[in-house]
Amino acid sequence: MKTRTLGVTVLVVTVLVLMAGVAGAIPGGTEPEDTVAEKINYQGWLTDLGGTPLNGTYPMQFQLYDDEVAGAMYWESGLIDVEVDHGRFSVDLDVNPGIFDGKALWVRIYVNGEWLSPRQEVLPVPYALSLRPGGQIVGDTPHGWGVEVFQLSDLATGGAVRGSSATGTAIQGYSQDGFGLAGYSHDSYGVYGYDGGSEQARGYGGYFYSANGVGVYGFSNALSVAGNAYTPGVYGRSANGVGVYGLSDNASAGVFGQSDGTGVYGRTQGTDVSDYGVYGAAGGLAYGVYGYQYNGVSGLGVYGKNEGGGSGVSGLNGGTGNGTWGYSTSYNGIGGMTGRGDNNYGLYTQDNLYSLNYHTPGAVMQIAQNADDEPLEYGDVVVIAGVGQSPADGNPPLLQVRQAREANSSGVVGVVASAYPAEWLTEPGKTDPTGADGPEASLPLAEADPTAPGDYLLVVVQGPCQVKVDATTAAIQPGDLLSSMGQAGVAAKALTINVGGTDTTVPGTVLGKAMEPLDEGQALLYVFVTLQ
Repeated sequence: MKTRTLGVTVLVVTVLVLMAGVAGAIPGGTEPEDTVAEKINYQGWLTDLGGTPLNGTYPMQFQLYDDEVAGAMYWESGLIDVEVDHGRFSVDLDVNPGIFDGKALWVRIYVNGEWLSPRQEVLPVPYALSLRPGGQIVGDTPHGWGVEVFQLSDLATGGAVRGSSATGTAIQGYSQDGFGLAGYSHDSYGVYGYDGGSEQARGYGGYFYSANGVGVYGFSNALSVAGNAYTPGVYGRSANGVGVYGLSDNASAGVFGQSDGTGVYGRTQGTDVSDYGVYGAAGGLAYGVYGYQYNGVSGLGVYGKNEGGGSGVSGLNGGTGNGTWGYSTSYNGIGGMTGRGDNNYGLYTQDNLYSLNYHTPGAVMQIAQNADDEPLEYGDVVVIAGVGQSPADGNPPLLQVRQAREANSSGVVGVVASAYPAEWLTEPGKTDPTGADGPEASLPLAEADPTAPGDYLLVVVQGPCQVKVDATTAAIQPGDLLSSMGQAGVAAKALTINVGGTDTTVPGTVLGKAMEPLDEGQALLYVFVTLQ
């Protein structure tokens, strides 16, 4: 018997979509053991031309369109056998959940060789209206639940939840004991905030407030790899200002760092003296930046590194205190060193240097000016030639020297070590090699090349250095006294005279004591300069 449908009445259309197998769980929530199937249930009423309900199995096909007459087809079931019992049928359709994104849809139905008309509009159950685009979910929920009240997931394409508000709160989360708002991301941002305001000094990309706990807490369990070498718990970056800024309204720290490695690490790629890797300011008796190393082994309370022309750590005091002050209970109060080839300067100051005691394994040098007609070179023995004018305001007059050309000269004053860049002899405070205050100035290398007449040089006045020594007239042994000889810039064994039956040297002529032997000829010999 040929059958014909007089109508198909849609009794229930339900769409329940939950993604199964999501990697990881939202902190504070619970993962359900089973998720709702990605299907919709479609029910209808099938009769013959006389209105008699039908019984049996009938071939049916279902399609989804975005128009009630024409439009685009989004899905079809293919032919399936459906059981009909006294006119009623119910079928589960494996529909792609992504189709149900809020657009209007119609079902086109095929029964036993005949396409039915009109198409049936897909309508939500009443409370599902609040889930349509632009809908709202309003009401109170019990606090302290152990599961999510509502969960959306869209790991493939875009945002799962989005809120928009003109003046108030777009999305707000509240929890009595757990997370007010929890975000999870597989490879991107767990929580991302953006402020697109057009006015300067207005708005926050993210703002966090705590009445009694921590305003912002960041933790990273990542391994140190390329591109994420520091694996920061909190990372701050600014295009024009401060990457991370901390302010305390009481006597506590604006930013406090504690770590088995680096407590606080700061870096800047700026090129201006106002750019800081770490900047600390104190308005009273507190510390602008305070570093503390506490675990009882070697470490640094504060470590600064600079790969440019400034300073790794620079201290500036605008009052009556210290720009930089260091104290240690068992080691160096302040330690400084340089990786420069000329070793200038582990510690640099244009002011007077005060010390209770002064220890050095190296030489003490004097800045001088070449007053000779010839260049002066490394190892030359020099004598006093006079006094020159001050090279800059605030500096004392400089010693002038020339090669020692007389034997046993009482004017001997030291040995040439290296040239000294004239750029360093500036008015104190006019330039600041640290970049803490005033124009930044880099330190040029001291040259070992000969120092031309009129240029500046360093002269060793005490301590070990290499000296041009001649052993032609007498072999030299360690401890022998040396003086200038007749050859320009060269030393030899000091002349001795007998005074009252005692052999001694001519007063004021001794340059120093030989540190190594020289049997014959001329060589650069290590000598401990000690003027007598």
